[in-house]
This record gives sequence, C-alpha cells and structure tokens, in this order.
Amino acid sequence: MNRRTCLEALLPHITDQLVVPSVSGQWIWGQLSKHEGNLLLGSMGNAIGVGLGMALGLPHRKVIVIESDGSVLLSLFNLPTLGTLNPKNLVVFVFDNEAYSGSRISRPTATAAGTDLAAIARDTGIYHAVTVRDMDGFNTEMSLAVKEPGLRFIVAKVEETFEHRKAERSDIDLVENKYRFVRYIERTEGKAVFLGRG
Repeated sequence: MNRRTCLEALLPHITDQLVVPSVSGQWIWGQLSKHEGNLLLGSMGNAIGVGLGMALGLPHRKVIVIESDGSVLLSLFNLPTLGTLNPKNLVVFVFDNEAYSGSRISRPTATAAGTDLAAIARDTGIYHAVTVRDMDGFNTEMSLAVKEPGLRFIVAKVEETFEHRKAERSDIDLVENKYRFVRYIERTEGKAVFLGRG
C-alpha cells in the first residue's frame, strides 16, 4: 500500500472532524487537504497526545490522528494513557513503512524487526487495534472508524516512499496554521479559545 493513496481515500470522508497529522503525515496531508480543522504538527511523537487532548476537550467532535511508526515508537508512553482514558471520538491511523525515512537517511524501525504496534496498543487497553495490509482492509477500517463511535487504532502497512522529500510545502507556515485552526474551533464551537496578549 501507498500512504498517499490511503490519505486520498480518507479525504472525501473529512467534513467537520479535527485532523492532527504528525510530521511525516503533514507533508502529504497538507497538500491534499485545505480543511481548516487540520492542525499540522511539525514534530515527531506529539500527534497522539495532542489528538487525545482534543478528543477529551471536545467529546462531541471526531478527532483523527495521522501517525507514523517512528513517531509512535518515539512516544509509546501515549498508548497506556490512550487505553486508560478510552475516548470514544478518537481514531489513530499509523502509517507503518518500517523505516525512519523523514530525513535524508533511511534506517529500519523496530517494526521491521517484528515489533507489532497493534498488539502493543491492544495490551494497553486499546481494544480495537488492527493491522491492515491492503486497500480493501484500509477502506473497510477507515470508513467504519470515521462513521462509528469508539476508539480505534489502525496500523496501515505501507511501502517506504520518498515523495515527501520532494513534496511542495504548504503556502502557510505552522504558526499560521495553528491560529487558523484555533479560529476554526472558536467559530464552530461558539467559544473563545485564544484571546491574545496585551
């Protein structure tokens, strides 16, 4: 499977959900989706924690996290918290290419040696944690996850590609994206989030 193809399949299902991609997902997702509910994180290891906070703070909104194997491995401490709190409005997609390939190097991650992220997630209390290996499996799990309530952790085994290294960057920077996202939340929730300083 290819990560871009998976994200293109997800795109038509996005309406008012909040989407939090980690650094590897933001390059492609930022190109595909101009949704104001995207919070593009320029860092590894933070998307699950940020998405969990949003899901708890806005329990009536669906929150979708777009992660990578390397990012999840960097922050495995998030999984027991996720399993314990069990938000019914959170979906985590982990695109597992079994490699650290975000920079100019490519090195295998622990998943290339047999670490099973879905099994780890299940052992922390995330009961619906699955691995999909083809587009039929991805489309089935994705469409259910987007429509139905319940915490879901979906590991999609994808090929390693390097298109993100040549990807055209967004025409807004991450700070601008943050404020656009906050204003979207304020507008759609009818409450102030950030009032500024001074």
